Amino acid sequence: KLLHHLWHDRINMEFAEACMRAMLWHRHMYAPVNQFDAYLDSDEYKANADRAIKAYFKNNPLMLALHKLFPEMFIEQCRQASYYSNLGLFWEVMAPVFFEVSDLYDEGKITTVPEAMNFLVNGIFAIAGRPIYHHVYVGDECYEVIPKSKGFTWLYEAALPYVEAVFYRTAPFRGTKSYNAQAGEVPGDQKDFHYGVLYADKFPVGSAGIPPTLLMQDMYHFLPPYLQEFYTQRCRGEDDILNQIGVTFQRSMYCVTSAVFQALRTALCYPLDDPNPRHLQANRAFFEAQLDRFGRPEYGMKDAARLRNIQTPNYR
Repeated sequence: KLLHHLWHDRINMEFAEACMRAMLWHRHMYAPVNQFDAYLDSDEYKANADRAIKAYFKNNPLMLALHKLFPEMFIEQCRQASYYSNLGLFWEVMAPVFFEVSDLYDEGKITTVPEAMNFLVNGIFAIAGRPIYHHVYVGDECYEVIPKSKGFTWLYEAALPYVEAVFYRTAPFRGTKSYNAQAGEVPGDQKDFHYGVLYADKFPVGSAGIPPTLLMQDMYHFLPPYLQEFYTQRCRGEDDILNQIGVTFQRSMYCVTSAVFQALRTALCYPLDDPNPRHLQANRAFFEAQLDRFGRPEYGMKDAARLRNIQTPNYR
């Protein structure tokens, strides 16, 4: 068991941590719809976090003294923990949905991409109102850093920020772009970051220091037999299997993004077969706005958003 662990034949959480850090760094997204992020800067949140911090360090006078000297340091760590909780509650819902899609595929009940998308749309919409919160247990006592009573929901406070931060923005892979401001290879404004899963260059996957490498390694250990056979017969077989998994993962995220669009349309707009022309026009305006966010025509991103053109040597 130890050898399997050391050989990374296990679930690594490094990519999940990278997703959390992307959400934490790309804050203030979807305001005012996303109330979770704004709450992290409120006096109420700071008071709740302060109580939890003092309870956690009640037997550690050194850390209590540090907290008194540098209160924002521990508050910022608590904000990070709140985003961990947010992401955990997000995946607590999505993981079973994906497992069920896999089971239905194995049973022959889902055979096409539209069928998988419809299943995801229904699943996302069904749990859109699930609460997002952050409770900390110190001993037997529960400290509600973010109470359920705040009314934060899965769709607006978890799914939308996740899509924006992880699918669209994130940051360039270390070693593929210079972070030196003088080099000018990284945008000066966060709103111009478009290095997310949908645009990411999948060819460095398998290299050291590339965050998705460990994610693909995780999936490699749990591939079903039919996918193992599929990958070994393509490209360079076992030699580039992590890269092949990365390509599949990226394409599957396009399906998930489409499902999120449809779930949002269901929540905010009207049915696709609505006979009212004004309602259909509202649906069209919604989809055009989402596609513009994806294609970023104002930055000449229309071509860069195409799979075959993702991150060419001149891409930024």
